[in-house]
Amino acid sequence: MKTSLPVPALLVALILVASSALAGSPVAKKKHLGIATYSVKGLESDIEGAFKSLQKDGYVVMEIANYDAREGTVAGYSPKDYAALADQYGMDIISSHARGKFDASDVDGTLAAWGKVFDDHKAMGCKYVVFPMNRWADNVEQMKVECDLMNKVGEEANKRGIKFGYHNHSMEFETIPGTDQMIEDFLIANTDPDKVFFQMDVFWVTQGGQDPVTYLKKYPGRFKVLHIKDDYVIGESGKIDYKAIFEQFYKNGHKDWFVEIEEYMTPEQRAEMRARFEEMRKRQQEQEAAGTQAGQGGQERRPAGPPRRTPEEEAKSLQTSLEAISKSATYLMNADFVK
Repeated sequence: MKTSLPVPALLVALILVASSALAGSPVAKKKHLGIATYSVKGLESDIEGAFKSLQKDGYVVMEIANYDAREGTVAGYSPKDYAALADQYGMDIISSHARGKFDASDVDGTLAAWGKVFDDHKAMGCKYVVFPMNRWADNVEQMKVECDLMNKVGEEANKRGIKFGYHNHSMEFETIPGTDQMIEDFLIANTDPDKVFFQMDVFWVTQGGQDPVTYLKKYPGRFKVLHIKDDYVIGESGKIDYKAIFEQFYKNGHKDWFVEIEEYMTPEQRAEMRARFEEMRKRQQEQEAAGTQAGQGGQERRPAGPPRRTPEEEAKSLQTSLEAISKSATYLMNADFVK
């Protein structure tokens, strides 16, 4: 015999059935996963394909590294259009590694250059603009001048509602010649916390012989953003205590971090790269000691980049990096210490 329920009773029954079904399969909580797109090798060979992959992996915020200060563009897009493209794939560009003139002998020129950088990033809605690396002076007096310049650049950022920061590598954990103070500690002590923050690269801290958690405890208000990095895929080496890092970072009241992954290298290639980097630094120091290298307020000088890759090589590099990024996302998604 066929029976029927009044409409309200039917709705209640359906809700109860749905609730019962959902009870056995909890919905995964969406986490605040961030990706530094420096990690996406060959990104510009297929930007939309890469963004689609990142979205699928669960990344929701992004730090770019392909802003062109000379053109005021990002991968050929206007900053506003590039941000809109990322938004189509569910990602918000909140940070950027960007370079501007940094010359303590030309303060006005430096501030004008960074002002343009900040204007372009404001159009993207960025919260942070990070100075990714600098070759600091080798004496306390000149480093103090450079710190003063950092504060002035930070003032320009503040005018646009942006926070200006500095990203460490391992060399910031060397001591300043003639002192027992490490460069990182000097930079933190001699910059204004209202004008300059620090982005901790947890991998490079460990490579510098230091403990990320110790630094997070020592300077809870200064490290507002993290780069989560490993030898390659996040969590695979077992060398870094990410649980302790995340717990202290959250305890300090911060939330923004980004996965960063270098180009894939074999252990032999990695050792060779580090040896070349160390040789380059020694040669640079010898040139400076001999007074043969013109200075620009401690401005970093970078070696020539790798030769341009073929389209096939770019596509392979993109696929390889996206695989590592996806594995890293899985590790972080499954980690109960990541919010």
